[in-house]
Amino acid sequence: MRKRINKHNSRPGAALLVVLFIVMVITILSLGFLSQSDIELACGRNMVLRSRMDYLAESGLEHARGLILNPQDVEDEYYTGASGLQLVDGSDDYYNISVFYDDSDPMDQCNYIIDCNAFELKNGEKIGQSNLRARLRLDPCISFWAGNNTTLLSSVAIHGDVYCGGILNNNGTIDGDVFADTYSGTQSGRRYDISDLSLVWPEITVNGFIGKSGVSYHSGDYTLSEDVSGMLLVNGNLTIQPGLSLSLTAAKNQPALYVTGNLIIGKDATVNIEGLAAVGGRVLIDGDADLNVLGGLFIRNTLFETTSDSAGNNDYAILYNGTEHTEGLYEGSLKFDGIDDKIENYSAAGSLNGLSAITLSLWVKSDVINQDRDIFFTREPTDSDVELGIRYDRDGVLGKGTSGIKASIRTTSGFTQIESSSGVQTAGWQHLALTWQNDVNDSHLKLYIDGVLNVLLYDRGPVYGTVTGISKLLLGCGTKSMYWDGLIDDVRIYSRALNVTEINEVKAGASVSDLILYWDFNESGSNINITASPIKTAVNIFSSDGAVEKWGQASNAFYKSIERR
Repeated sequence: MRKRINKHNSRPGAALLVVLFIVMVITILSLGFLSQSDIELACGRNMVLRSRMDYLAESGLEHARGLILNPQDVEDEYYTGASGLQLVDGSDDYYNISVFYDDSDPMDQCNYIIDCNAFELKNGEKIGQSNLRARLRLDPCISFWAGNNTTLLSSVAIHGDVYCGGILNNNGTIDGDVFADTYSGTQSGRRYDISDLSLVWPEITVNGFIGKSGVSYHSGDYTLSEDVSGMLLVNGNLTIQPGLSLSLTAAKNQPALYVTGNLIIGKDATVNIEGLAAVGGRVLIDGDADLNVLGGLFIRNTLFETTSDSAGNNDYAILYNGTEHTEGLYEGSLKFDGIDDKIENYSAAGSLNGLSAITLSLWVKSDVINQDRDIFFTREPTDSDVELGIRYDRDGVLGKGTSGIKASIRTTSGFTQIESSSGVQTAGWQHLALTWQNDVNDSHLKLYIDGVLNVLLYDRGPVYGTVTGISKLLLGCGTKSMYWDGLIDDVRIYSRALNVTEINEVKAGASVSDLILYWDFNESGSNINITASPIKTAVNIFSSDGAVEKWGQASNAFYKSIERR
């Protein structure tokens, strides 16, 4: 009999295999999930580490930024970096800094490159590193500061930002921003109101630096004749004599120059300054002088160009409102715009008042005729011609002439004035001379036009005594405030009344005795170059109680770029 096979006996084994397979799949999946979790956990830890290192590297950049803005805190000229730095002592996190001064452009010394490497140190091995490179620019960075109305002539070049506490008229070059409420001209950067600038004037005091190492101190007016290494401190006016070439170089954390009065730079002088130059009064620079500043020039008042006195009495005159040197009849002359250009001299009054005779000689070239135009006067504008002066007069005295020339003088016995014949105003070059002398036989004021005594239409009469009432000399402006429009050249004053022969000799450019003032205007125009250099202008100043305070010409800094390396 055949035995029946039970097919159901194989089912438990198959089920077991299925179960084992399912367990295996679950195990594999579980192991995969566990492995993925480990990877994700490791990635999470790496992300935290990386974020921490990035933060540390960024903190290192800020550390360097602060020391670049305040190089007074480091021994070197500027902060160059350090290694093994930590935000938290005793931690495993470190950073290294390297700073490179970018001097690729000598006219732009406000840029730095900062490299920062942050890392965690485990068992002597750097892990989780973050390397950043930043390009930092110090800005704003004031290279020229003027506290009062300022006109920059065409020969002025400023590389850096400019501040002016008054009206700024720029005819030169400003390679930077301008902080001024009233401004005319061009600049490479932007214009801001002065309230937008956080930088303040460097409050340098004489007492704060007297006795300090490296300071050369002079009480009262001083004339400099040699180079100075360290700080030059002058409690008064500082004069650079004509023809000298000098250098002033600042010591670390000290200004190169502080003058409480005026800085006066004579004809053909060259002055080179490295560091901060602060002037409490004005800077007066001759039209043939050079001033080069690598650092900053800060002036409480303002900057003026001057013209020198070739008679040897140092009666220089100050050029105002953009009056500039140009080609003249002989060599150079001054150009006046007919709006507000003028020049002034205060020192000559002492030598002119008290004279018993005088001659004023000059050349003029007018751009307009048949107008009232002031040429030369000796005090602030008044309503009357009651002083030593000469001007174009449109309508004449009491309507007696037209397009004439009027001259006047004041003496201890009163004043007199004369009016030329009509129609003598001209648009070409014209030589004018007035003479007067205290002579019992002839004390009339005389006017010579192109070397010829003019036939007058009006003569108020003779005056006697001595010249008086002169407070200053004004050229290009006078009693009517009708500014000269054109050129003026070869201004001379003599202490006697020249005769007609001598006047024609002067007209031809010859020398005649008793010359007491001579403005030949042969200067070609001063050259002024100022380049901001924050590492040279960062100084320590001292409060009234002797506390040290840091000051620098750069009030802020920004990152031009930050890149991961």
